[in-house]
Amino acid sequence: MTKHGGRPRANINWSEVDNYLKAQCTGTSIAGILGIDAETLYNRCKEDNKMGFTEYSARKKAEGIELLKAIQYKTAMAGNVVMQIWLGKQYANQRDRQDLTHTGIPPNVQVNVTSKENAAKLDEFLNGKSK
Repeated sequence: MTKHGGRPRANINWSEVDNYLKAQCTGTSIAGILGIDAETLYNRCKEDNKMGFTEYSARKKAEGIELLKAIQYKTAMAGNVVMQIWLGKQYANQRDRQDLTHTGIPPNVQVNVTSKENAAKLDEFLNGKSK
């Protein structure tokens, strides 16, 4: 029986990795959770999934975002008013504020200055004497 050097081959549960990616976790953090080096995860992705980790990760993260949207939509359609309002703002360009415009400074604006030094500076500024 020959003995091979190095660590034993890491057992990677890709379903678990997929769930972490769908939750928007990074490869580095997933590797940490699994107790393996990030490079091990990236290399094994190429071996096991026949694609680089960047592409694999992007696919799974996109899937997670779409699943989240579907659940949010289902929640809104079930009558959750908060979710209905939020999705309306996100996808239907709805707003709960009005844009206001003004045409200039209104006349008779009153400014209260509490120190004599600041009052002198304001007076200089308003009378065009400031530097």
